[in-house]
Amino acid sequence: MTPLVTPPFAPRGGTADEDALPELFATTELGLTPGDYAELLAGKGGDNDSVAVHVRLPFCPSRCLNCDHHTTVTHNSEAIDEYIAGLEREISMVTDRIGRGRALNQLHFGGGTPNYLSDTQLVQLMDVIDRHFHLHGDTEASLEANPKRCSPSQLSLLHGLGFRTLDLQIRDLDSAVQLAIGRSHSLSVLEDVIASARGEGFESVSMDLVYGLPNQSVETVHGTVTHMIGLNPDRIMCQTFSPRPSVFRHQRALEVEGLPSLADKVAMFNTANETLMGSGYEWVGLDCFAREHDPLTRAKHAGHLHRNWVGYTDRDTGDLFGFGADAISQLREANVQNKVQLGEWHEALRRGELPLCTGERISESEQRQQAALNALLCNLELSDYEDLLEDSSLLKELASKGFVEISDDKVSVTDYGRFALHQRWSDASPHYRTALGMALAS
Repeated sequence: MTPLVTPPFAPRGGTADEDALPELFATTELGLTPGDYAELLAGKGGDNDSVAVHVRLPFCPSRCLNCDHHTTVTHNSEAIDEYIAGLEREISMVTDRIGRGRALNQLHFGGGTPNYLSDTQLVQLMDVIDRHFHLHGDTEASLEANPKRCSPSQLSLLHGLGFRTLDLQIRDLDSAVQLAIGRSHSLSVLEDVIASARGEGFESVSMDLVYGLPNQSVETVHGTVTHMIGLNPDRIMCQTFSPRPSVFRHQRALEVEGLPSLADKVAMFNTANETLMGSGYEWVGLDCFAREHDPLTRAKHAGHLHRNWVGYTDRDTGDLFGFGADAISQLREANVQNKVQLGEWHEALRRGELPLCTGERISESEQRQQAALNALLCNLELSDYEDLLEDSSLLKELASKGFVEISDDKVSVTDYGRFALHQRWSDASPHYRTALGMALAS
C-alpha cells in the first residue's frame, strides 16, 4: 500500500532526507511517470468539477538568507517572459486533457515574489489563466506579495485582475532580525500598503510570522506580533523556521549561534499564541490566527475548514493543479511534483512532455484516509473516523503520543496535540506544509 506520507510531502523529521531533497525530488521511481500522469489527466476529460490552480513564480529581485524556497534571483525581464510562455505551454498541455474552461474554486500565485512581475507580465499571465480556466465571482483568488513592491497602482491592477486576498510576506518586524536575514520592512510602508489594499477592495489581507530566525527572542516576537496586531490584518500565519544549509546554500551565511533553540521556538509560539488570542484573533487549525469575521474562522465554527497545499480554505477546492517549476499538484488520485530546476522544467516542455519529476498514485482507500486526517487536523475533531481505522497503526500512533483522544463517538485533537503538531507541521518551507505529514511527524 502507498504510504500516507509520501516523500514530496514528508514532515520535518519524517521520512525525507532533507540533505538529499533536490535529488529525491528528481526521481520518478515512486510509481507515476509523466506518461502515466498524462493518461490520468485524460481520464478527467469528462469531469465538470471545479478545480484549484496554484501558479509558482520562482523569481525574486534579491535573496533573503532565510529563504527555503527554490527561487531564482534575476533582473532579466526576458527570463520572466520566457517563463510565462512556458507556463502557457504547461497549462495548455494539462487543459487539453482535462478540458478547457473548468471553473476555478481557488487561484493562488506563489513565489518567489509574484508581485516582482511587471504590470504587463501580470496581465499576460492572467490572460493565460482566463483562456484556459473560468474565473467567476466566487473564485478565491490570492497572491503572495512583497509589501515593498506593492505600489497603489499595482494593487489597483491586481484587484482589477480579480485578486481579493493579499498575502504579505513579512517574516518579522524587528530590525535586528531583519538585518540578520537581509530583509527590511517599515511599519509606515506597511500601513500605507494595507490602507491602499483596503481602499481598492481587497477582502482579506494576511501576514506571516516566521519564528526561529537569527536574533529572535520571546521579547522580539512579542514586539513583532504586537506591531502586526496594530496593523489589523485579517489573518496571521505562524510558521517555524528550520534551516537546511545543505539544500539552500545561502543559509550558510546565517549566524548559527544566533538561531533559537527548539525550547526557544516553543516559547516564542506560546507568546505569539497568547498575544494574538488576547487581541481578538482566533486560533484556526494549527498555524493560522484569524479575525472573527474571516471566512476561515466561520468555517472553523461550522466544522468545515479545509486545507490543501496552498493553505487553509473555507471550501473543498477539488483537484489542485500546480504549474511552474517545483509546483505541486494534489489530485484525488495522485500527488505529483514538477521538476525543481528551471532549466529542466523548460526542457521537458520543449520536448512536449509534462514536466513531472516525481509522483505517487493514491488508492481509493488512501483517499478516504487522507480526507479524514485532513478534516481531523483542520477541525480538531472527527465523528466519522472509520476511514482512519483502515490503517489502525495511524490512529494508534497519534493516540500513543497524546496527540488525539479516541472515544466511542469521535476522535479529538488534544490541547497538547494541537501545540505539538504545530511545531512538527508548520515548517515555513513549502515542501513540509501539508496535512499528510502531520500524523507521523516525530
